[in-house]
Amino acid sequence: MKQVTTLEDFVKNVIKYLGSGYKYYKVVKIPRKKRTKTAQICEKIEKYYSTSISRGKRQYRRKKGLANYGAVNFRDTIVILRTSGEHTDKEKEFKTFKNLTVEISEHLGLIFFKNEFDRFTVRLDRLTFRRFREDFYIAIKNNQKRNYDKLKSMWLNLPRFKGIGTQGKELNKQIKKQLKTFKRNWKSLYS
Repeated sequence: MKQVTTLEDFVKNVIKYLGSGYKYYKVVKIPRKKRTKTAQICEKIEKYYSTSISRGKRQYRRKKGLANYGAVNFRDTIVILRTSGEHTDKEKEFKTFKNLTVEISEHLGLIFFKNEFDRFTVRLDRLTFRRFREDFYIAIKNNQKRNYDKLKSMWLNLPRFKGIGTQGKELNKQIKKQLKTFKRNWKSLYS
């Protein structure tokens, strides 16, 4: 199991697994009252799904027609991924990958998907993007430069992937328009 400390590493690892043929996924959220036992929970998942086996063992299992598992842990969120092959999972325990939605916190949700070039990427979920857009609008309208700079910093610290970049361009257009409308002499997201 990969245990990561940054959002960017989390996204990179999940995309790496998805690009390596892991077609099925399961998202596990550790409840607040059990967060002190995160290490033990990760250890149980690691043993149950054999997520820490070597590359050679993974190849052996694949040749035998058995499924391989991988897992990525970020804070209280664990994404478990599985390849196709013979497995002992309960029916419908794992979902087939189309769009993998992971809620990192109540303020941040990510959607992993394949873009038009058939490559895996990530974008913010609709609620997170809407919150960013509304918060930028309120900060600009109410002349709250400090809040605007804080939001800008939060946005620029998101992982740099094609999906988030596309959303950033859309958001930047709206911000430029709002800055012009409310006559603010501030820099836009990508100025």
